[in-house]
Amino acid sequence: AHSDACVANLQLEKETLLKSIEESSNQQRELNDRLAHFDACVANLESEKESFARSIEELSNQKRELEECLASSDAHLQLEKEKLLKSINQEHELEERLAHSDACVVNLGSERESLLKSIEE
Repeated sequence: AHSDACVANLQLEKETLLKSIEESSNQQRELNDRLAHFDACVANLESEKESFARSIEELSNQKRELEECLASSDAHLQLEKEKLLKSINQEHELEERLAHSDACVVNLGSERESLLKSIEE
């Protein structure tokens, strides 16, 4: 009878241990699944991070190109402004010379009339 009780206790202990092992295996599988899910999330975040870094680099390159284009446009506008100012100055100079020429023509006309009067007298 004692032997039977020992066998029964050992059998019960064996079943308890088997259940514990099964529960532990289930927990291990659950933890492995959660870890795999976590690893997948980390991989997705790393991929997004790389994509964002590429986008930032592309935007930075576009910004640099636009800044260079703007600088070139500013330089071109400055050159055109200088040309326009030079043309305006030349126009003023020509207007002054024309006014001087007109005055000379008037003076010469007056002198001519004066000379003609002198010749007639």
